[in-house]
Amino acid sequence: MEQSVNILHGLKPVMVMVVVQLVYAGVNVLYKLSVIDGMSFKVMVAYRFIFAYALMIPLALLVERKRPKLTWTILVQAFFCGLLGGSVAQNLYVAAMALTSATFVSATTNLIPSITFIVAVTIGYSLTHPLMV
Repeated sequence: MEQSVNILHGLKPVMVMVVVQLVYAGVNVLYKLSVIDGMSFKVMVAYRFIFAYALMIPLALLVERKRPKLTWTILVQAFFCGLLGGSVAQNLYVAAMALTSATFVSATTNLIPSITFIVAVTIGYSLTHPLMV
């Protein structure tokens, strides 16, 4: 009995990863159905950000009680990160979903970390870089 509990405890990360991948697959199917039905890409991305905002703000306020001081530099960086980092990537993702299949978009999305690593190595960016310390 004790050994089966240990095995299940060791499988928790794997089970969570499988559930997350199933949720991603479901979201991709819903995106594809919405695109086929004629929903605007920009509206779909806006809905995604609105729902994420509604879920994450209360969670962040509960979990992160101790917050750093909010400066203008942090505000400007957060603005550009939200403007360029999230919205452009999501709009390109949904546009790719409309032009290709959900399978292809999912497969290419999984390549992003490896492409990022290859670009970092190519330009000489390493973990000993002053910005990484």
